[in-house]
Amino acid sequence: MKFNIKFFTFRKLYIHFCFLALLNIFFSTANVNAKSFSINDIEISTPFEINFNKNQIIDEGFLEAFNELVLSIVQTKDQKKLRKTSLAKIKGMIETFSIKEEKFINEIYYLTLNVTFNKKKVFNLLESKNIFPSLPIKNSTPHIPLPPSDFVTLSAISWAVFK
Repeated sequence: MKFNIKFFTFRKLYIHFCFLALLNIFFSTANVNAKSFSINDIEISTPFEINFNKNQIIDEGFLEAFNELVLSIVQTKDQKKLRKTSLAKIKGMIETFSIKEEKFINEIYYLTLNVTFNKKKVFNLLESKNIFPSLPIKNSTPHIPLPPSDFVTLSAISWAVFK
């Protein structure tokens, strides 16, 4: 009789843990794919003049953010094809933007922008121009810095070997 009670208790526990494991598997968020490209800390500075237009400076920030995005996802040979992309197309690809910081110092206007581009629209533009993106992979290999004294001896050894 005691064996049946223990077995029944362990059976309930086993079912409970299987149920939790299945919930964890089905509702796991480990594979998250971003739907946007985020370009942060675009800095623009312009002298403050009589015909000062803040919208023009923000448009310059959009162009600079797009150029930075193109530099990071497109090969050098294909970057020339995207130089003449109109501002209207660039604005159409922007999902959100935020002004991180703006300030006036010595009659110079400083602006820092964060711009987020819609990934699907960017890929559609690249596809229309027959360009294949190459997304950067962040390398997570550890780097071990050498102290300067070791560097000098290593360079001296390599100089002697290859001389």
